[in-house]
Amino acid sequence: MAFALNKSSAEEKTAKKKPFANWLGLRSKAEESNDLPPVDVTAGVNRALRHPKIPKAQTAAEAKEFRVRDTLGSIEAALYVIDGIRDIIEQACEIALSAKCVEDVGGRSLLAERYDELRLSIDDTIKKADPRAEQLIGPQARHLDVVLDGKARYSVSSTRLDVSEQGLNISPPREAFATFEEIDEALQELDAALGRADRTAAGYCRDAQYLIARMKGEFEE
Repeated sequence: MAFALNKSSAEEKTAKKKPFANWLGLRSKAEESNDLPPVDVTAGVNRALRHPKIPKAQTAAEAKEFRVRDTLGSIEAALYVIDGIRDIIEQACEIALSAKCVEDVGGRSLLAERYDELRLSIDDTIKKADPRAEQLIGPQARHLDVVLDGKARYSVSSTRLDVSEQGLNISPPREAFATFEEIDEALQELDAALGRADRTAAGYCRDAQYLIARMKGEFEE
């Protein structure tokens, strides 16, 4: 359901959103998400990340475990940043919906300024984030490859979540919300951006679940 329909629909949609970073500690219910299997990821992530760094003199198995734990740390950091980005998108949605109720062009222009501030704060959030998160969702995002068995590798795909066309594709309000058509276009972009952020986070949750399962199978006695 798109943000552009009406305010109550948008509020209903955003109210159903759960922080993805918190999902790591929940057993998912069918009504909350069909994308994530009911696996308690946090216990595995916390167990994987709380160990001290492995010293330089390490076995092949220890080196593999370290790489998996390092990748899990990047995923966890990215999920927290995505939660913040989702909050900003929802705030921007509220601003745009408010603008639809303002007849005065000057009043809509002021709201457009606030909207653009929120839009730009998405990039600032990524820039100030943990570098481990930025490598998965920033402008220079790259895939993370983890060696599992022999030559077998598992790749965690990166997804840009900045406001550029290659990322969330959230345009500035170039006409300062002078027309209601521009506001509707902004709401459509926000709806698509929220969907991209949610799909990215859901994918990272699945990656974490898989890697934790491999750790439990290969590295725990």
